[in-house]
Amino acid sequence: MTTATDPDLDEARGLIEGALGDLLAVGDDALEAPWIWPDHGELDRRSGVFRIIEDLDAVTAAFDARGVARPVDQAIVAPATIARWELIGLLAPLTEGDLDADPGGGEWTIRQTVAHIISSQHSYGVNTAWWRDQAIGVSDERLPFPPDGIEDPAWDEAIAADGSTDQIRSRIHLALEDAAVRLADLSSEDLALAARWSGLPVTIAIRQGRWASHITEHTVQVDKTLVWLGRQPSEVERLVRLVAAAWGRLEANVWPRPQDAKAIGVALEAAQNAAATAASVRAAGPA
Repeated sequence: MTTATDPDLDEARGLIEGALGDLLAVGDDALEAPWIWPDHGELDRRSGVFRIIEDLDAVTAAFDARGVARPVDQAIVAPATIARWELIGLLAPLTEGDLDADPGGGEWTIRQTVAHIISSQHSYGVNTAWWRDQAIGVSDERLPFPPDGIEDPAWDEAIAADGSTDQIRSRIHLALEDAAVRLADLSSEDLALAARWSGLPVTIAIRQGRWASHITEHTVQVDKTLVWLGRQPSEVERLVRLVAAAWGRLEANVWPRPQDAKAIGVALEAAQNAAATAASVRAAGPA
């Protein structure tokens, strides 16, 4: 494994995942129970969840307001971490039974869909690195294809989403981090090099831009599968998904690499505040 995530970002992600767990412990029928907004006064638990989203978005807005241009190799894949967290938010309340339930009609189970996302993300990293090494300048039908056997069998689709929901979430993180580290030094010239995607001649930039859209495409598939299974999300589950997405928008400012040394610290503090608010929402008394 070639991952080398910043330890503070790892800590922040753990805090956010813990916050999602705290919020999922609150039932829909308890959302109107009193919750004290520190330094302000009494609201309800639902308002506490929205305070988390609003606080995270305020930090994101402060990042955006700086107007600092990111290197193109970072900017082109940063949306993938937004997609990552939208998927994690959707998966957060699901049980292993949900993951393995057969929707019928020959459609994939949710576990199979997530395995495809994970395995494909590994493939993006390995194969794009191979294309970079070929340094081919013209993208047309004469392009070769990557050789067989360059991908790690540990990421095969048949096993990529084995295990518990926690293990699956870890694999999602690992697949993205591994690809980000492999391709951390792409230049603008590299992005213009020839490659293939889905058998078609493209550029490396197009392959990099596919990270986010591929995750999102199959997040929609998971949503459709849940409909086929007749599993309707609760209000709390919907709110948790919004919290995860809000964190994704913030994290996109510091992933795959922060713009400055203070940026990760700002993100970590935001995660700490989110976790503290989620814990207080969970601890609030019954209505």
